[in-house]
Amino acid sequence: MISIRSKLSLWLTGLVVIATVVAIVFFESMLRQAFHDSIIARLQEDLQQVLLATHRRGHTFSIDQSQLSNFYKPVYSGRYYQLDLPGQELRSRSLWDQRLVVRGLKKGQKRAWQTKGPQNHDIQLLSIGLGSDLSGVHTTLTVAQDLSIGREIFSEVYGTKLMVNLVMLVTMIMGIFLVLRQSFKPVNQMKDTLAKLREGEISSLDLNTIPLELQPLASNYNELLQYSSKQIERSRNNLGNLSHGLKTPLAVMQQQVEALGLTEPQAAEALQKQLNLVHKIIERKLAAARITGDMLPAAQMQLPKDIEDLTHTLDKVHRTKNIKCRFNIPADINRLPMHREDGMELLGNLLDNAFKWANSEIRLSISKHNQQLLLSIEDDGPGVKTEELTQLTHRGKRLDEATMGHGLGLSIVKDIAEQYKIGLQLEHSQALSGLKVTLSFGD
Repeated sequence: MISIRSKLSLWLTGLVVIATVVAIVFFESMLRQAFHDSIIARLQEDLQQVLLATHRRGHTFSIDQSQLSNFYKPVYSGRYYQLDLPGQELRSRSLWDQRLVVRGLKKGQKRAWQTKGPQNHDIQLLSIGLGSDLSGVHTTLTVAQDLSIGREIFSEVYGTKLMVNLVMLVTMIMGIFLVLRQSFKPVNQMKDTLAKLREGEISSLDLNTIPLELQPLASNYNELLQYSSKQIERSRNNLGNLSHGLKTPLAVMQQQVEALGLTEPQAAEALQKQLNLVHKIIERKLAAARITGDMLPAAQMQLPKDIEDLTHTLDKVHRTKNIKCRFNIPADINRLPMHREDGMELLGNLLDNAFKWANSEIRLSISKHNQQLLLSIEDDGPGVKTEELTQLTHRGKRLDEATMGHGLGLSIVKDIAEQYKIGLQLEHSQALSGLKVTLSFGD
């Protein structure tokens, strides 16, 4: 889906381009009309000047050259006139041996048109009909102007205007992108702030650093965070109270079962199984309730610090063993995408299991593969039979009763992995021959 910034950029750029094209076309039309009007206005003046210089004596017409502009003297100067008489033509010297093909007009009629003139140039012509109905003499006076020079000026002016408009268009488009970039900068900053919030670096959004338009959204988000945090805290407190509240009744029931075992062993054994089942259910639900998932912003696991702290603690717990832990964590991977508390419980159980079974070495590796973050823990212990691998995550299932533990570690790992949708794979370690557990974070 296209972003709001891209939409605004495309729309504004399109509007500016359309407005510029319309302005250029409109200016070209106005400039061409103004050019045409100026030519006609000049020809009107030339027509009046030639009329004033035209004299009639009987049936004879003459034009006084001293009353005319010097533009009519140079050959092909671009300014021409021609007086068409019955059987005679009076032409300006500038026409030289050329003549204008003119249609005769009645007295008072005017005609303006364009045609090819001397040197095959386009010329603008203006004709007027002269003469007297009494004398019966009718003449047509025509003045003309070469359009080539004017068109050159028109092209220069229009070309300059076009270049200015194109430069302005490019400048405005660049301005649009710069303005939108600066305008959306607070949105990008808010995105970074949300990332910090997710990683637990901050606990709420700072409304003073957020634009006014986004402050209501940020304020509601802060309220939602506070409400969710309180709900989670209340739920955990209630679960803690529940666990403590159940301890006393269960202890009393346990005593009654033990007393019953003296008189009715079979009934006591049946009740003991049910009590054990209740214990396991309570432990399972409490462990699942402690898993907050990634719906609330909280500090994520820091790598390699938190893992080193875990192994340091486990070294003390298993001090009777001389276990060497090797880490392969790239420098650019410094966090795990999960709640720190859940991550510590997840990896703590996996590493504790590895410490229990390892002989001398444990390896923890993290890598990236196709947008996935892969974390593997392997040990050099005796390993597990292939047919028994799937049983490891069953709650309370222990494949070796001689090893201390309650069989809950890997089942808790499975619960946390399911909550975060983390891939969990158990297999034989090719490098150390023991058990290898691989966690896949991401899609």
